Amino acid sequence: MKEDRKTDIVKDLDVIYNIYEEMNRKRLLFIGKENYLNEDFLKQLEESFELFFCEDEDKIISVLRNEREKTAAVVTDLDHCENSDYAFLKKLDLDPFYADVPVIAFSKRELKKEDSEAIERGVSDIIVLPCEIKLVLRRISNAVRSKDSLTFSEIEKMLKQLPSNIYLKDKEGRYVFATHYWHHLEHAQDPGWTIRGKTDVEIRKDKENALKAMESDKVLLRTGKGTTYVIEEKADGMREYLELIKEPVFDDEGNVSGIISLINDVTEKELLKLELEKKSTTDQLTGLYNRAATQDLIMKAIEEDRKHGRRSAMMMIDVDHFKFINDTYGHDVGDKVLAGIGELLHECFKGMDVCGRIGGDEFTVFLRGIENEETVEKLIGHLEDGMKEKIFDDRMKQNVTLSIGAAICPDHGDEFEKLYSAADRALYQVKKKGRASHLIYNDSME
Repeated sequence: MKEDRKTDIVKDLDVIYNIYEEMNRKRLLFIGKENYLNEDFLKQLEESFELFFCEDEDKIISVLRNEREKTAAVVTDLDHCENSDYAFLKKLDLDPFYADVPVIAFSKRELKKEDSEAIERGVSDIIVLPCEIKLVLRRISNAVRSKDSLTFSEIEKMLKQLPSNIYLKDKEGRYVFATHYWHHLEHAQDPGWTIRGKTDVEIRKDKENALKAMESDKVLLRTGKGTTYVIEEKADGMREYLELIKEPVFDDEGNVSGIISLINDVTEKELLKLELEKKSTTDQLTGLYNRAATQDLIMKAIEEDRKHGRRSAMMMIDVDHFKFINDTYGHDVGDKVLAGIGELLHECFKGMDVCGRIGGDEFTVFLRGIENEETVEKLIGHLEDGMKEKIFDDRMKQNVTLSIGAAICPDHGDEFEKLYSAADRALYQVKKKGRASHLIYNDSME
């Protein structure tokens, strides 16, 4: 054996670790002495792998435990393997950590029928020497890929047991695999259909969310930063909320090579959150916005209309003689009146308009996109006509009427407080003149 060989027979484990840290290529760990193989053959192997020899099987296992990612395969002599009753393979079988380690047996003799037991015991391949180096390298590579594929398949099978959907995408944003084919996908139930190689826009029924997913993927692949967000799905008439947790996958050089993602069904949690949000902003009796939400929405609408030069209007509404209704017919009837007015406001004012109950019998409506005072008059008239036809309770002998004051934005104020004050003064004048009518603010009301 020449003294200038790149590797020595290594017996001390600490020396092995020091050498391993300098390695960039995958290693072949040989069980046994170096001199049982042809020196020229070893030189050819060294062009593709780092070679290490050790007679102590326990030390080989220690190396695997600490440096698994740097090892391509373990190589042993077939006769040694059989004579030891496959002791090394039995040790590997004791720990699932070594399930993906290929063990290759070299043999310098012709194979016999009984040698097939080695394959049954866990040997990945038996290579009879001498053999063309290209063929040896190909068979080692095939053994490694076979073990990797088997391990991947086993992991995928285990992941399918989880309720969440886990998927992997390549650096082009195409699916590599997914543990579940959920019903939001097109053709997922077709025989032989696979998600592999397809993009979101090609397979998802909801194209808007598909495009959103692809844009999110582009950002992640460019920046290498993960993201989490929730989407609403309405495929097949079902309303669902899905949480997507996306993280980048990096290659050995630190480049982003793909995306690993987890999809959780958070429908129950999101619907509960929406219900709580609705309760926090909604008047429970009428279904309109409550006082705080009404003021907040109107302030935002005023600011937006100011930026775009749009006109709007605020209506202040009181129910006439509501105390008399409560005292005469009872609070249950009074509640029916308030709920009925809420329904009518919903019917008369939709879209971007804001309707809210701001007090016991007080309501506010903020009208968006108003052209002039005539438009406001027309909309108020529509509400008054609806009140004339509304039957709140059979026990009531008279119609319910409203007193309405209105102010135009920005003519009578371009801030909430000013507009509210102007509409309230107009409402005061309506009540002063006998109620059951409406007025739009003018300067004489100061």
